[in-house]
Amino acid sequence: PEGAAAIEGRLKPGQRATPELIERCATQLHITAEDNLRFGYIDKIIQEPSLGARPYHYDFFRSLRQEIIRATDEAVLSVRGMGLFRGMLLRRLSRDDINVDEMYIRWHMSQSARERLVLRRQKKFLRLSKGAYIDRRPFLNKMRNSVRESWGNISARVKYALITKHQRKLSYVMDEMTSELHLLKRRLTSPFCRIPRSQRPAIEPETVRKLTTLSDWDETESRKGKWAYVSPRAKEDRAITCPNAATHGCLDLWAPDLFGEFAGVCTWCGHHFPMEYQWFVKNVFDEDSVREFNGEVEATNPLNFEGFDVRLAEARERTKLKSGCITFEAKLDGTKMIVALFVGTFRGGSVGSAEGTKFVEAAELAMKKRYPLLAYVHGTAGIRIQEGTHGVIQMPRCTVAVRRYINAGGLYTVLYDTNSYAGPVASFLGCSPYQYAMRSSNLGFAGRGVIKETTGMDIEPHYHGAYKALARGHIQGVWDRREARANLKQVLLTMGGRNLYYR
Repeated sequence: PEGAAAIEGRLKPGQRATPELIERCATQLHITAEDNLRFGYIDKIIQEPSLGARPYHYDFFRSLRQEIIRATDEAVLSVRGMGLFRGMLLRRLSRDDINVDEMYIRWHMSQSARERLVLRRQKKFLRLSKGAYIDRRPFLNKMRNSVRESWGNISARVKYALITKHQRKLSYVMDEMTSELHLLKRRLTSPFCRIPRSQRPAIEPETVRKLTTLSDWDETESRKGKWAYVSPRAKEDRAITCPNAATHGCLDLWAPDLFGEFAGVCTWCGHHFPMEYQWFVKNVFDEDSVREFNGEVEATNPLNFEGFDVRLAEARERTKLKSGCITFEAKLDGTKMIVALFVGTFRGGSVGSAEGTKFVEAAELAMKKRYPLLAYVHGTAGIRIQEGTHGVIQMPRCTVAVRRYINAGGLYTVLYDTNSYAGPVASFLGCSPYQYAMRSSNLGFAGRGVIKETTGMDIEPHYHGAYKALARGHIQGVWDRREARANLKQVLLTMGGRNLYYR
């Protein structure tokens, strides 16, 4: 409630929300036990004695113990073949009529039973918050997408589980035989065709460099500023001053050059000015290869939070988007991939039920098709607090989807741009084994104002900068915007292991 009040009241640093505003936000967020039971996020409410439980409330603690044992019994029996009558008894009779101490259920589970239990739990999380967004996808479109996904899943299984698997085995056997024959040939012919060491071919250093290093922007080999997408700010006839002018001596840049040919990058110090997400989509992926899906999933106001409908309408009108996440299939130099793009200009890139659902379905589609999954974070301010628990639940939902995808062998990559903070960074984005950031971007869990208010301490300048995140081990590299396409291609060709399905 305090966080919602700070956002609703648009408080400046040092200001505190009034108790009335905090109380109003607490009511509108619907965070009571009854609310969460109605939403399906909890399974049961255990009534506590009035004014709270005390050490002498023995009946309450006995009932609490019974509930914990009963819940564990139900979970164990749900994934074990034995225990038919005990399971029926737990489900059929009134919970108050069962003394679980009189019913013995062994809690030991086999490895397969534990895996089934985790799978059931994952599926439960993926089903949550279904009614907290608007799904305007026509029924025929849903059917067509379902058939397409099923066919893609079947073809991927045939291709990768059958054909490719045996191709690899055959290739392995052929490689082994060729190596043996090659060694035998060399043994037999070496006395007659010995090559002097000075004449032996050497590995080209340039070949090694291309395989082991990220690209550097070279004006002589650049695209000469001929980008497929140019920022609308390139039409402004004015000079732009770099934020580093005082420390680096950067000269003013003419807007048509800066936002056109220079791609928003200062030619003196390399500072990256924020750019529209369209620049990334149009200039990184192959031409005419982007195909959006689930565009009809729309963010809404599930809790009827006061005034939030108006702000959502304003965001839709300004950005021409229905939610803060765009999911699409694309190709990069012929490699097919799934992309989930979080738009920082739609409500600060906050993640709600619509955005979480689109990300989950993108991860599921990438897993079925055996495609790489890229999360491009054009900016995020965290979970959409006006959705209450509906928003918070997206962290475990998306994390479950990411874990399922990675466990299936998928290549999950995250690229941060502009400003990325809070819950998404701390959960499903931070789960990626390969994270990168654009130069001059900021990322972390809490912003400067939140840290100051929480700890009372001032933090050093550029604390959230990309290079600071690289030094802390949060990310694996800092990229130049102009080299995003080449660097992303390098990631697709070198990262991962068994997850390189597409090679």
